[in-house]
Amino acid sequence: MSKQIPEHFTREMGLSQKEFMRTLPAAIAPLNFRRDDQTISIDHPGGSVQIQLQEMPDRRIGAIQIPKTSVGFRFSGLDEDERNHFMHRFDLHFQRGGG
Repeated sequence: MSKQIPEHFTREMGLSQKEFMRTLPAAIAPLNFRRDDQTISIDHPGGSVQIQLQEMPDRRIGAIQIPKTSVGFRFSGLDEDERNHFMHRFDLHFQRGGG
């Protein structure tokens, strides 16, 4: 059973915007994107996806400092299956290992 992906939502990610932009092309391939300041527009066969980035204060855990970025997703024209597929691929590429 797939997780339901809403048409718009925001999540905090533990990475810098530079790291996000380095990973994004592989996460959305073969789709292309345009960036205008903090907004990323992705053309999708079913419609479009907009991603809004916002830098946040770093998370501190003792002496460890982790960058944090707010990432807002807005889907237009994509049905539930298309949103699920897009986010599944996106999440696979942005997964971080832990131990």
